[in-house]
Amino acid sequence: MGRENRSPLTWLAASSGLLFAALMLIVDPLIAGTPWWAEPGLWVPLAFPLLPWLGVAGAMAWLGSAATSWLHALVFSFIVLAVGVIPGFFWTLLLFDAFPDSASPQIPVAVSLCAGAALMVLGPVAGGRAIFRHLAKSRPTAAN
Repeated sequence: MGRENRSPLTWLAASSGLLFAALMLIVDPLIAGTPWWAEPGLWVPLAFPLLPWLGVAGAMAWLGSAATSWLHALVFSFIVLAVGVIPGFFWTLLLFDAFPDSASPQIPVAVSLCAGAALMVLGPVAGGRAIFRHLAKSRPTAAN
């Protein structure tokens, strides 16, 4: 019944997903001058590309909440951001199609690509760390 002491890193993936959603749904359209929320006919077509991302982001947030090390929490957070490249790209295309005079800075796509590049470095680091840890545990110790 006691309160469980959890690291703030356990919420890193969920907060990254929320910040990315705010960036894609609010900040980028405001900068581009595309008020999609004023057009109710756009809500369903714009929501469709977000569904796969929401599923993956939810799964990574759930897995990230169980992370025990900062490296695992960071990897799950970057996965949430990197997977957003596809809906971010489609979101930009659909907004440009609905608002042809707009010019989106494509911030969500840039954030996703940077997170994917960071993941390409962090993935082997996390894998190598796990391998070395396993090898260190399996090495027999010398008896004195």
